[in-house]
Amino acid sequence: MQLVKLYKADAIVLRSRDCGEGNKILVLYSREYGKLRVIAHGVAKPSSRKRGAVQLFSRTNFLIHRGRELDSVSQCEVVEMFPALRRDLGSISRASYMAELVDAFTAEGEPNGPLFLLLLAALRLLAVKDPELLIRAFEIKAAGLLGYSPVLDACASCGAELLQGPLSFSPSMGGVLCGDCSTADLDAAPCNRGQVEVLKILADWDPARLHQLKVDEPTRKQLQNMLRKYIRYHLEGELKSAAFLSRYV
Repeated sequence: MQLVKLYKADAIVLRSRDCGEGNKILVLYSREYGKLRVIAHGVAKPSSRKRGAVQLFSRTNFLIHRGRELDSVSQCEVVEMFPALRRDLGSISRASYMAELVDAFTAEGEPNGPLFLLLLAALRLLAVKDPELLIRAFEIKAAGLLGYSPVLDACASCGAELLQGPLSFSPSMGGVLCGDCSTADLDAAPCNRGQVEVLKILADWDPARLHQLKVDEPTRKQLQNMLRKYIRYHLEGELKSAAFLSRYV
């Protein structure tokens, strides 16, 4: 059966690079098709009416033409540009981190509508809510939607109840370890029951409610350490934007 030559995609621009005179290769994350790689002809020219629609992090309605090797943008109309997140380095850096995380964890042509909606919600909230907690919520929610949910309700090693006392968080063993099992992974990050409870809230709550959550600075730093280690383990490497965030934001 012959594929339809044109298709529509509601997509967020994750990444772009120049390709020839005035053209750009775009990496999109779409509601309907998951990750797409397309070429947009002429969009980098000053006279192009499509320039705004293909800016990083823009949500755009695309009409795309199927090609032999690379699909091409036939038409595009911007839906949301999230101007508030473009006003400061911190917001731009956090948006870059979320986009890179989605790009790194996904393959082309594998739809995940909930992941698209999570990224969309996070971009909308990034400039107006607690950005640090939003990033932590995005990390753990995205991990769950991609099949990497950490075990938080019991010991990931022995299945025992997590009681008060020293605990640890082990990416290689899939989640929280009880005190007795903590020595099973010497690289596990120390944590406590309160920090685990915050992780569970971040995984469950709607991101729009995060401003109701009060989290002290030591807990914030430890959550960042735990989730960055978890993501690094599953990606087998560090995201470039993560290092920038840690150093400058």
